[in-house]
Amino acid sequence: MRVQILDTKVFSRELLRLFFLMLFLSLAGCDSGSSGGGDNPAPDAVQNDPDSDSGTDSESDPEPEPEPEPEPDPEPEEGSAPNELIGHAYSGTSIGLVWERDGETYFIYRNGEKIAQTSNSFFVDHDLSVDTEYVYSVNTADTASEIGASQVAVKTLVNNTNAGLNNGTEDDVLNERISTFAECKNASSALDLLEEDLDNCLAAMLELNRMASLVEDIRAFAARVRSEQEPAMVELGMRLFHNKSLSANQDASCSSCHHPAIGCGGDNLSMPVGVNAIDVALLGPGRSDGVNEVPLVPRNAQPICNASLWSRGLFWDNRVSMSPNGVLRTDSRDVTNNTADAVGSGSLALLMAQAHFPVTAPPEMGDIIDFGYDDTVDENFTAYREDILAANLDTEAWESLFISAFGDGEISFSRIAQAIAAYEAVQIFIDNPFFAYVEGNIQALSAEEKRGAITFMSRDAGCTFCHKGAFFTSEALMAANYPQIGIGTDESGSGVDLGGEGSLGFGAFRAPTLLNVAITGPWGHNGQFASLRRNVEHYRDQGASIASYFANNEMCDLEQFKEIQDCPSKVAPNGLALSQDILAGNDGGGVNRLTDDEIDLVVTFLDTLTDPNAANSSSNEIQFLIPPRDGGPDGKQLDAKNRNGDNL
Repeated sequence: MRVQILDTKVFSRELLRLFFLMLFLSLAGCDSGSSGGGDNPAPDAVQNDPDSDSGTDSESDPEPEPEPEPEPDPEPEEGSAPNELIGHAYSGTSIGLVWERDGETYFIYRNGEKIAQTSNSFFVDHDLSVDTEYVYSVNTADTASEIGASQVAVKTLVNNTNAGLNNGTEDDVLNERISTFAECKNASSALDLLEEDLDNCLAAMLELNRMASLVEDIRAFAARVRSEQEPAMVELGMRLFHNKSLSANQDASCSSCHHPAIGCGGDNLSMPVGVNAIDVALLGPGRSDGVNEVPLVPRNAQPICNASLWSRGLFWDNRVSMSPNGVLRTDSRDVTNNTADAVGSGSLALLMAQAHFPVTAPPEMGDIIDFGYDDTVDENFTAYREDILAANLDTEAWESLFISAFGDGEISFSRIAQAIAAYEAVQIFIDNPFFAYVEGNIQALSAEEKRGAITFMSRDAGCTFCHKGAFFTSEALMAANYPQIGIGTDESGSGVDLGGEGSLGFGAFRAPTLLNVAITGPWGHNGQFASLRRNVEHYRDQGASIASYFANNEMCDLEQFKEIQDCPSKVAPNGLALSQDILAGNDGGGVNRLTDDEIDLVVTFLDTLTDPNAANSSSNEIQFLIPPRDGGPDGKQLDAKNRNGDNL
């Protein structure tokens, strides 16, 4: 509340003026009343006495009464704002607002006009104009005042005809050498372009790549996915995602390896540490089980952000996949059938199916063998999820959340997985400078970032063979011939990880999206590279990169392993030989021959694919995804911290 401080000197002067004014009026009134029939009767006497017969008109106008001092404007009513207000386009004509649930009643204003009040923690505004920005103010006070209110500006989609069925991927490889484009003035490299030619050159490349329509597609796809998620389901999913009850020893949660505040929903480790951590609440660098110097989880934890945008498969090897005609495939008949029964082939299918597997992965969240189940029988995994994990959730503590989400209090693992999928589905971060440039803001990119975009999309770089379209991935398994480190996935214990089979052979992994790639390191399916630049450099000559990696023991430069004694023999004992075998099976790997300066340009460009809200752990968008630090419904919530002891 604003407090006005009274100036006593001014106040004294005003009192003095008022005193003389009142004295003057008092004296004037006494004089006219004592005359009985004076020439200047008091105005009130004439006006208030209709029968007066004085017959004498005043020869001059009466003294006007002084104008009253204007009343000061009232102070705007103050209220309080909801925490973590965020807004997103749901379509070309609707916008959704959400905020942290707190039980308050809020008044919602659009462009200064009151449109609603609600005690919910969400609101959807309909019947809007396409491609239009609106400013919303949310406050407990019924006022358009900005005092105490939360505000957010949101723009509707560019049209209301895009159904959002294409996630922005591109099936065709569309790239040409820079010199092919007349707009690029026959330059052989983006380094040779004059600054005044950059926008025309880049525009020609964007047109070839159909980038404007693909950005429109991914935005519509994201809007559709967001609009389909019920807030009560998302809230339940958030509480489950961050709860340790879903692990065998109740010492790990989904967020142990995928926390929204770390790397867009990752853990910033080369390989995750799941169960048996020394400090359960410590996430990211510094997390350890105190026994295994090289983690038992063999692959890098992929970021959760934008996971709902994948349409073809999840996991590094796409082992949970969706065919073009909507047929879900997993390693478990039970999981496939349960998912199809719950959500069909819709936007949650891949995410819901995927959520079944980490909870039964021994180093991630627990081993069913420890509970007497035979892990060679698919039905036993289903029984464990229902009889152990779902049963871990205390009915009294969780029932109200399940009722809000599903309409009744039944707790089953199928429902748990569906709720987690809904929570993951809203973790979409695609507002980045590059998209802003594509949509017409040519100031969104610097000259060097434009050179980087041109280099990235050129045939000489070869980046768009795997990272194409607005989602910057083919979603396919691609052999990139990364160095082999870690314990591997081979049951023989050789340390090899063959991934899946690509077009050339084994050693293929799903091409990751490059959206937000700058904040999702370490990079590679084992987190092999400590810097994004080194990752990009690998593609200049994959064979030479592997040789250099092991010659310089680069795995020991990784944050997670740099303190290990005899690091090379522990982290990658057979790494060079295994890597060379895979390389040979893939025709020796690829080569693009980019110069150091061109690699720098590509890295500069990749940074423009970062959503600022994803990079800022304090943003409303990130904080909305983190539950209150209240222990959760049953007191088993993982309230995370980093190695400095700071709350996440």
